[in-house]
Amino acid sequence: MIFSMYKPLANQDTEKLKSIMLLYRKAYTIIGSVVLGAGLCVIPFLGQMIGDVPDIPENIYLIYILYLVNSASSYFFVYKKSIIIADQRQYVVNIYQELTTLIQVIAQSVILLLTKNFILFLVIQICCTLLNNIWTAHKANKMYPFLKEKSTELPKEEKKTIFSNVKSLALYKFGSAILNGTDNIIISYMFSVIFVGMVSNYVMITNMFTTVLSKVTNSFTASIGNLNTEDNPGKQYFVFKKLFFLTVWIFGFVSFGMLLFFNDVIELWLGDEYVLSFLTVISLVISFYVSSVQFATYTFRTTLGLFRQGRFAPLIAAVLNIGASILLADLIGLSGIFFATAISRFFVITLVDVVLIYRFCFKRNPLEYYGFYFGYIFLIAALYFITKPILGLVPLEGVFGLIVRVVIATVLFNGTFLMIFGRTRMFREIWDSFVGLFRKKKLRSAK
Repeated sequence: MIFSMYKPLANQDTEKLKSIMLLYRKAYTIIGSVVLGAGLCVIPFLGQMIGDVPDIPENIYLIYILYLVNSASSYFFVYKKSIIIADQRQYVVNIYQELTTLIQVIAQSVILLLTKNFILFLVIQICCTLLNNIWTAHKANKMYPFLKEKSTELPKEEKKTIFSNVKSLALYKFGSAILNGTDNIIISYMFSVIFVGMVSNYVMITNMFTTVLSKVTNSFTASIGNLNTEDNPGKQYFVFKKLFFLTVWIFGFVSFGMLLFFNDVIELWLGDEYVLSFLTVISLVISFYVSSVQFATYTFRTTLGLFRQGRFAPLIAAVLNIGASILLADLIGLSGIFFATAISRFFVITLVDVVLIYRFCFKRNPLEYYGFYFGYIFLIAALYFITKPILGLVPLEGVFGLIVRVVIATVLFNGTFLMIFGRTRMFREIWDSFVGLFRKKKLRSAK
């Protein structure tokens, strides 16, 4: 939906924006109502779905209804966030999100400490969800006063195009959910639930990095969407190379650190019995890296409006992943499941995204991308094999020893990247952008 606002925002077409926002308001209201209605229809079957109802003082049906209301309420008043995000002001949405999250955490903590009442805990969650949406909507009205003016319906053809894109993206997301959600099922089936728990400790750490770093990478989406309203393949290609380089540097550094320190962290945190084999760690890190650096190609494909062309890729990857996971797990054990996920994602989703953006936007040979891709991987792997024996010379153990080794690895990795790429135009422009952004924030805070 946000994609449809890039061009009107670039052209300052307020009438078109008002019409799009009217459509979004109706769509989100319908979605929220359907979620609420469908959830209520489940209530008569809740006992059968839960099985053994836990022995708790609260009413399990009331808890379910409150969670349902929170899910449904997240769709109301939220549509106005879209225009702020599309206008390259994601930071505004993030500020309001973090503030309401802080209010929610404090209020829920106080309630639990004073009353230990889980029902009030959930009521606060609903109130804060609505507060965030209403607060952000109010801010959008102040930023874009024309949103309060009367608007007309979009032409049928434009509605049809938007909903066609939404359906294609929904299918893409559905396939992605299957691709990302089958690993634990296969681990449980082929090994045991115990291994699911052990893997979840590692996955929790990778998810933490993904959540934090996605705040950085997602902030580029709106500016890429704005760029892609222009017909300038040369400029678009150079910006793509910068974005890809930046994601490789960020996620490559995290992957490099995981390879070096994953098992050390788990051992210090939980103990030797929760440490997985190094081959499994390699497979987890490769899966994380392949998924993360796909951000550049995925962002360009979606902001170019190429929704329909790649909609089946995740479903195909999911089917391939299930078959490959079973086969590789039988051959090499637990690590085979994560190798299968990486292989499926790379040879289907990444391949499709690269071909689409190189063909429809850059008008270049997609093989260029793989030259960069494997070149960066070779550099990161070489840095790992150089750094590993150097860290072995550090005589310190425990938490302090780990901190010292992390500092050494950080200096070696980033120092090498800076030495190799620091004088390139690509790096200088990225650096100038960050310096400019910092100065703007400093001036804004000074005012």
